[in-house]
Amino acid sequence: MASATKIQLVMDIIDGALYDKSKPWDATFGRVEALTGLPRFKVLMCVVLLTSVLLVYGSSAEVVSNAIGLVYPAVATISLTVSPPMWRKYDRVSAATEALNEKFTYWMTFTAILILESLCRPVLRLLPLYQMCRTWFFIWCFAPIRDNGSAYIYDAIIRPRFELSVDSD
Repeated sequence: MASATKIQLVMDIIDGALYDKSKPWDATFGRVEALTGLPRFKVLMCVVLLTSVLLVYGSSAEVVSNAIGLVYPAVATISLTVSPPMWRKYDRVSAATEALNEKFTYWMTFTAILILESLCRPVLRLLPLYQMCRTWFFIWCFAPIRDNGSAYIYDAIIRPRFELSVDSD
């Protein structure tokens, strides 16, 4: 498959997700689309560009990065405790348990990253584009896909450490 075709496929998938009525961002993008007259994909690209500029050149890059890493996952976690998801293909109790486990995995990963980051802060501040990479990492961790970053990190790094400490007791 040619590169242009692959890029178009990814753009179509993203565009389809932006118009998915079951997603939490549908109402927000709908209002912005109605207000500006721009298609949702272009609105998303403007938000990504503005955020990237703030993360590279902004004096408050860490605040923006933390807000991105906290706001959507917090809203998603709260909405799960209030109303379990109906979009899963199986019974409501299993869907709620799986969705809560996904969010708890994210919060465990997020906390581990913040602790590690606090230990390495002097070195990390010297790295160019660190805040942008950190933000994209958090987005990968809370992405609403089955094998997102937090699931990978939890399974590969965090859970084995706890299993070793339980086995040695």
